[in-house]
Amino acid sequence: MVKTSVASLPNIAEHVSQFTGGARPRRADNATGVSITGTTAKGVTVRWMLGLTMVLVPGAAFAQDVPQPPAACERLTSLSLPNTTITLAQVVTAGGFAVPVNAPRDGGGSSVLAGTIGPVPAVPGRVTANTAGLGLGYNGGRGIPPFSALPAFCRVTATLKPSPASDIRMELWMPVARWNGNFRGTSPNGLGGVINYNAMGVGITDGFAVASTDTGHQGGDTAWMLVPDKLTDFAGRAMHETTVAGKALTRAYYGRGPRYSYMIECGGGSAAALHEVQKYPSDYHGIVVGGHAAHLTRQIFGQLWLWLAAHPDGVAILPAAKLQVVHNAVLSKCDLLDGVKDGLLEDPMKCTFDPKEIACKSGDSASCLTAAQVEAVQKIYAGPTNPRTNERIWSPLYPGSELDWTFFTESQNPIGIATGALRMILNDPKWDYRAIDFDRHVSLADKSEIARVNASNPNISEYVRRGGKLILSGGWNNALVPAGAVLDYYNNVEKTIGISDTREGVRLYMVPGMIECNGGPGTDTFDMLSVMRRWVERGEAPNAVAASRVEHGKVVRTRLLCPYPQVATYRGSGSVNDAASFVCK
Repeated sequence: MVKTSVASLPNIAEHVSQFTGGARPRRADNATGVSITGTTAKGVTVRWMLGLTMVLVPGAAFAQDVPQPPAACERLTSLSLPNTTITLAQVVTAGGFAVPVNAPRDGGGSSVLAGTIGPVPAVPGRVTANTAGLGLGYNGGRGIPPFSALPAFCRVTATLKPSPASDIRMELWMPVARWNGNFRGTSPNGLGGVINYNAMGVGITDGFAVASTDTGHQGGDTAWMLVPDKLTDFAGRAMHETTVAGKALTRAYYGRGPRYSYMIECGGGSAAALHEVQKYPSDYHGIVVGGHAAHLTRQIFGQLWLWLAAHPDGVAILPAAKLQVVHNAVLSKCDLLDGVKDGLLEDPMKCTFDPKEIACKSGDSASCLTAAQVEAVQKIYAGPTNPRTNERIWSPLYPGSELDWTFFTESQNPIGIATGALRMILNDPKWDYRAIDFDRHVSLADKSEIARVNASNPNISEYVRRGGKLILSGGWNNALVPAGAVLDYYNNVEKTIGISDTREGVRLYMVPGMIECNGGPGTDTFDMLSVMRRWVERGEAPNAVAASRVEHGKVVRTRLLCPYPQVATYRGSGSVNDAASFVCK
């Protein structure tokens, strides 16, 4: 935790100058360009804020060991913030939070199952919906805390309207005591539509002031995609406005703004996090992004390609037993390429497995692939390509990922986000995915208004120039959002801002064996937020990151995660289940 002495607090005049647009430190988190103004004359507003500050500062001995009085929370309803209507400000007692009865229960957010304990996956396989968006692996393997275990906090709800059609719902939770002095923003998974209460619970437990947004729409419909303002909100503005308002409220509640601000997102929330890096470089000091579901208009074609490859003529031809056959063949050929036989491929791109190697001599049997199955697996490894130009449309899946293919090989229809988004792009609610054109339709998607939701701009020079840090990560076995998506983005960043600036502010960690945000046979448990905090707050640039594999509550393997393009390399002696036996090369 960050512990700040009372002596380090800015004085009263500095507080007032911050609320009225005065000078601010260059890299302080309260340098958001936002001032709090009332409906009365400026002089009256200043006197009111001065009184508020005098009330709040005595309770702000850091790290907030003295609880804030309930009135400090309740009076936040009187604050006047740009484009903001505060609808609630009240203290929630320890263990007293319950999801609002009118909260949307669909919409793709990981928080739709909020309040359950998300276990660390005990065996390889896709994690449950309530943990996928947060990424337990990225959180040090801790489960989602039940609401009954949360500390007391000041809960603020608000509606933000930066444009006439905007309807952004946000919540901010601030610890009544033991605030760690920092701010954390979070976004829901998938296509949003809900407040991410799960991630908020983790943030408040860690002592952060934590804010979440529903990304500008409620529930699971996609009609908002046809409203330009709502599209803009989803494409980063909702998270930005939530961040700005959240920091202003934090400053008002504690008497000082947060020292540092962070995001850690995986899966669908990765787009919101990368929009912050690309469009609003002063909002956050450190952002961790996993899963990289940040290029919707290309990702949807990848997901359709996979389903069509596994369902020629609409018929599923790759049962789970055959996926195991392919996976075993991959390991038999490539497992030892990294010098260790451990069921993992440190660098799957070096594996040259061809499914023809296990083709049936004739007919079909349990230990080989038919000609149709060989063709399907070849298409999956090749990835979607433009039939006219041979351009690679989206990343392929990599050898070793076969056991994660069941999400599309065993489904009756393609993933809903893909077909739904394309129907919006083509403005045809009855469009049949079997009529997909991987040339014309890709071009239409790239040029569509919906393409604005993509967070794929590699020019993050302003974020790095301001001192911002970005950690990218992905699981090599991820079939939902292939590992090549984050690899391509990292390489594009390096080409755009240069090797030196990339080295200064960006790291990429690929996780052997991991699938989306955690799960799979790899060492999928690590704490990237702690790594990021040491980088931001102490200047300790990350190198190797310790990672573990946990099964049935027990650590069975440790391994190093290495900054790309390095990989964990066996020293030649020692246990293959001990990170000390490896070095990054």
